[in-house]
Amino acid sequence: MSQSRAARRAAFILISPAVLLLLALNVFPIGFAVFISLRHWSLSIVNPPRFAGLFNYQELTLDDRFINSLSVSATFVLIAILAELVLGFALAFVFNSKLKGLDTLRKLSLLPVMAMPLVVGLVWFYMLNENFGVINWFVTLFGAERLPFLTDSTLAMLSIALADIWQWTPFVTLVIFAALQSLPEYVFEAGRMDGLTEREIFWRITLPLLRPAIVVVLIIRAIDAVRMIDLVFMMTKGGPGGATEVLPWYLYTTGFQSFDLGYAGSMAVVMIIIVTLGAQVFVRQIANPEKGR
Repeated sequence: MSQSRAARRAAFILISPAVLLLLALNVFPIGFAVFISLRHWSLSIVNPPRFAGLFNYQELTLDDRFINSLSVSATFVLIAILAELVLGFALAFVFNSKLKGLDTLRKLSLLPVMAMPLVVGLVWFYMLNENFGVINWFVTLFGAERLPFLTDSTLAMLSIALADIWQWTPFVTLVIFAALQSLPEYVFEAGRMDGLTEREIFWRITLPLLRPAIVVVLIIRAIDAVRMIDLVFMMTKGGPGGATEVLPWYLYTTGFQSFDLGYAGSMAVVMIIIVTLGAQVFVRQIANPEKGR
């Protein structure tokens, strides 16, 4: 008994630095966000912080700009994630084939993931610029008019989604490809012996076996897409007319340009709740796949 107690104490001592680090990096920022969200807090000497209760949260429900930012974020997440999943899935099956020369192509496809999102946003800004962008230069070669990629509400959203898809589709491809490589071959051989066609093997065997990898990819990419701000900062600044003003950008402008820290804190808490609840839904799909059917 004493040895068991000593082993538990030693284990606690060994993991305590990691636990304290996680608390410092996660729990404290979230707790501080909740703390300032319950106050009228601006970076002003004239107006010191004071308790506001749930006032900031009540204001959010009446804020059309906040509601619009939620809608824009949801639209961006749906467009980007669906496109990345479909393209990544297709590329993973191509890379999993026996064609020659795919090893080099597979390595080169990972280059966009290695680039900083700010750099990606800057590159796509110059490529899509209406006045001097290279894509509009190609458009004019065919006698067409220049397209307002970054100043039209619909095209601006699609442009930001395109930049995100270009950068993160290789990540989805890599995860799905690794999952395909780990699938046992005898399962497919048994399916063929039972007379299943290749289409039936895909829907009845391959797709169910890939379900955990797909859900993990969706969790990672959905969380990353919800907090995306780099591309908006470099390409559109939330315009035109709020068409690309995602929630993180509205939070940034409220907290660091208008210096309304209390209101920005309430938006941060709402975003944390949305991300946490969404992640829980996906995690339950992994733990209890039958309930999702």
